[in-house]
Amino acid sequence: MREPDPRCHCGCVLTTVAPGLPVSAHSVLDVVPQLPGQSAAAALRETAEVALTADNLGYRRFWLDEQHGVRGVGGAAPAVIAAILAARTDRIRLGAGGLPLTNHQPLVVAEQFAALAAAYPSRIDLGVAEQCAVLEPGPHGTFQQRLDELRGLLQDGTPGTGDVRLALAGPPPPVFVLADDPGTAAAAAVRGLPVFVTHHRAPAVTAATVAAYRKHFVGHSGPYLAVTVGVVAAGSDEEALTRFAEYVRVSSRLAAAGPGATPAELVALLKPALTGPERALAEQLLADPGHVVGSRATVASRLGALVAETAADEVMLVPLAFDGLIRSAILRTVAAGLTKVSRTLPEPLVASA
Repeated sequence: MREPDPRCHCGCVLTTVAPGLPVSAHSVLDVVPQLPGQSAAAALRETAEVALTADNLGYRRFWLDEQHGVRGVGGAAPAVIAAILAARTDRIRLGAGGLPLTNHQPLVVAEQFAALAAAYPSRIDLGVAEQCAVLEPGPHGTFQQRLDELRGLLQDGTPGTGDVRLALAGPPPPVFVLADDPGTAAAAAVRGLPVFVTHHRAPAVTAATVAAYRKHFVGHSGPYLAVTVGVVAAGSDEEALTRFAEYVRVSSRLAAAGPGATPAELVALLKPALTGPERALAEQLLADPGHVVGSRATVASRLGALVAETAADEVMLVPLAFDGLIRSAILRTVAAGLTKVSRTLPEPLVASA
């Protein structure tokens, strides 16, 4: 896991100034946004560029959120996309952010991520969640039963094979649980697993979910808790609000389109400019504590407050933009808000006479 280099090539020293956590304790959750008319290849290229930006800035992880049946989202195969991104980045950790375990056979999940961990040692994470609403749960086992089965497969191999581990397996990837309710957090806690509280989806129950995790945690290494948060950061609060309103405009129109809408119809649907009601909706959503929108100073302050409220060890950012360049810009702005540059004179190459 990479910690950012405290000294840049020009002799500047980076120091944390915002309350909360440094850049190295922040991560990214991406859904591979794909607009109508954009090819899958182009959407993947943009996501790869965002991952590379996160890697260069010193973010800790870049996870893919598995979603199905959602317009504008191309992250349905996180294991495959994680492999693509791992090949194009250097040190950032890649993985699934919310692989719905009750929708997948634990053996298949274990084999996929064991292979990834073998190909990219110490760079692969496996984040699991209970289930995806669009998919029907599998016929065998509850989430907790499948979680136990998955962990057993990663640690001990396939049933009945004794010490024979999964093919290609080296050290198993760490397992994380994404929790949007106290029950799921407690299930992670009693197993001593790290938890990512999905604050960007269910902020109303964040406090109860955090409390349940800390209350029930059992383990020698101590609890590890992260929170997710949707973010739009820009040069000013006004610019950030405009970008957030644009995100709301596109996502709400895609969601409202009929199920039989063609790509051409969707493109036409997105063309009209932002309306007054859409801007009002964006302003209304700003009251949602799962969204942080503003300048780098505003965002840094809000993230610091979130860390203080939850005592989180890590914050996972969900950049709210369809355009990859804007998502990268959001990550740069957040990083700039978390650090400052103290310019120092570089050491002379040759001592003066």
